[in-house]
This record gives sequence, C-alpha cells and structure tokens, in this order.
Amino acid sequence: MKKLAVIAFAALVAFSACSKVESEPRPAGKVTFAVGSYAPATKAVSLEESVDGITAFTSKGFLHGQGVATVQDFFGSASNNYTETISYAWDDADSDSTKDAGEVSWLPSHDYYWPKGTSSYVNFVSWYDKNGTPDNVASVSETAISWTFDGTNRALAADDNIMIADEAWGYKDSNATEYTSASLVASGVPTLFHHLLSRVRVVVKLSKDSDTGVSWTASASNFVLGNVYTTGSLALTNAEPASTPGTVAWEGSWATSGTQGSVAGVSAQTTLTTAGVEMLPERSMIPQSATAAYISFTYVVRTVYDANNYIEETVNTGNIRLNSFTTPVTNWAMNKIITYTVTINPEMNQILIDPTVVDWADPVSSTLNIE
Repeated sequence: MKKLAVIAFAALVAFSACSKVESEPRPAGKVTFAVGSYAPATKAVSLEESVDGITAFTSKGFLHGQGVATVQDFFGSASNNYTETISYAWDDADSDSTKDAGEVSWLPSHDYYWPKGTSSYVNFVSWYDKNGTPDNVASVSETAISWTFDGTNRALAADDNIMIADEAWGYKDSNATEYTSASLVASGVPTLFHHLLSRVRVVVKLSKDSDTGVSWTASASNFVLGNVYTTGSLALTNAEPASTPGTVAWEGSWATSGTQGSVAGVSAQTTLTTAGVEMLPERSMIPQSATAAYISFTYVVRTVYDANNYIEETVNTGNIRLNSFTTPVTNWAMNKIITYTVTINPEMNQILIDPTVVDWADPVSSTLNIE
C-alpha cells in the first residue's frame, strides 16, 4: 500500500483496569488515545464535513504483564471476543456549543487503566468496518487479521468502508505520552488508519452546450461496469518492530475469487449536462486488476434545428474495455478512488474517456482519449 491516507483517531479516553495482570493496586493513569487529523479528506473530528467520517471503531489490546508468561486480553470479555468499541463524543467544556478540537473524545464502554509493572505493556490492533460484525473478522491476533467477501459470509456493499490502523506495539503509561508524529498528536496510543478497499465511479457528460441556431439534448441509460470481481479475501500480517514503542503498517494484498460479473449503474434514462452526471455513483470495490473490465451504456442525442426539424440517434457504446486506452487505469488499489469521465461530443459522435486516480490523501491523474 503506497500513499495511504491515514486518520489519527484519538481520545483523551478513560479506560478501566485489567487487574488480573498484577496483584498490586491498579494505577491512577487511564489509557488514552490522542485526537489528530492526518488526512484532510477523511477527518474523524469533522463528521459533518466528511463522507468518511466515523462515529466508532473497534480495538483489541494484547497485554504483556510483568511476571506473566502468557499474553492476556486487555479489553472486553469473551462475549465480544475481547474487543472494545470506541465511540465518538464531544465534551463541551466551555458550554458554548462549539465543537472545539480539544473537546473531542473517543469513549469505550467503561474505563481501562494502564498496567502498573514497569516492564508491562500493551499492543493495540484497531480497525473500522462500516457494514461488518465481529463474525466478519477472522484470526484477530497481534500479527494477523482478515476479511472475506464471498456472498455467503458477506456480500460487498456499495458503501462498504474498511480501515485498519497501524498496529501500536509496546505501549504503556510512560511512553504513551511521548507520541508526537507530525506534531498532531501530543499524547496517547497512535491509531492511524488506512483504507483497505478501492472506490470506482463513472461520470458521463456532454462536451459542449448548444450552438447558436442549433441545440441538442442527450440522455444516457442502462449503465454497466462489467468483468469485475465482487468476491475475494484479504489477509494482513504484522510484526513487532526492533524497538518499541512504535507503529507498524500491516502487510498483505487482496485475492479475488469466484467469477467476474457485472455491477449495474443508473438504468433509467438520465439527462446529460456539460457538468456531468454519475452513471455509476461512487461505490466500493475489491482492489483488483481490472484489465478485463469494461463499461457500457446507451445514449440518445437529439439535435434540434427548429420546431419542425430535428435528428435523433440512439447509440449503444458496446463494451469499452478499460485496458484498450493509450494510458489505461486498470489497477484498482487499496485507498484509491478511480473516476472514469466519459465525454460525449454531440456534433461529432465522439467519445472521450478521462480516467483519474485519486489517493485519499494526494491526487494522481492521467488522461485517456478514445476517438
């Protein structure tokens, strides 16, 4: 994964003690996650302004207690697979109804406290799955986590959004106040998220408005994105860094499965404009090589000369392969939004196609023309 957009999720969060680690009295210090915004396009602290804003994420802690040989679960109970749901909330400290950055909190179901032993520490695995349930995530450990879309266990939804945070290794009370990456996080366990799916959208537009003495209208329908995989699985691994505390990005890639099918876009006749309309509204897709993928739709152009004279044509584009262009964009990678802009010239019966690939942090684009 390159140029991955990240979100730093944090909370001046109060957590309750896991006293099973040591017999000594529990410490006064509560575990905290610090609030930060690492990707302007996906702000966790501006839920009203971002399509990717979230209200909760899941975290699992692995406790290495002083004098205890086995790794213990730090959060939750067996009923929820020893995870905690960290929920978004505002603390209006100054009672002015303003949502100030310093008043943001991510709150668990109850308080947890840092272990007291000087050699005790906790490793944190955190993730967000918009449409998932605990059963959708398999093999959650300090070094492995996975997702599967197979239509039985789970079907890919158009609005699916899955993110995984860089794993936070070796955190305890004394070092959880030292994390200052990019000067955006002053304290707490760093929870920096990466998007695991890609998104695809197709916009169809007219190249120009009507000329003097002649006008035209155009509409499109029956849009299809074909030869794509909607089933597959992702297995991620992680490894403890040479020195701790620290964060480590997960490694892994999607494996597609099943057969290539099609995804329907807008089917109804839709009037086109020079600004463009989404014939395939932005939807989540399994990252994949789309060399065999195509788009197809039907469009109607009516050229009007006067009240009694006009020409109307209906055109079926056929299957326009995504790998047939001069500069094809056929790799749908994790954390990418791919927009295909199809431009119809009503004068020349010409179609131009401009794919644009956008990182959820930094934009990258390329232009393709078909005549």
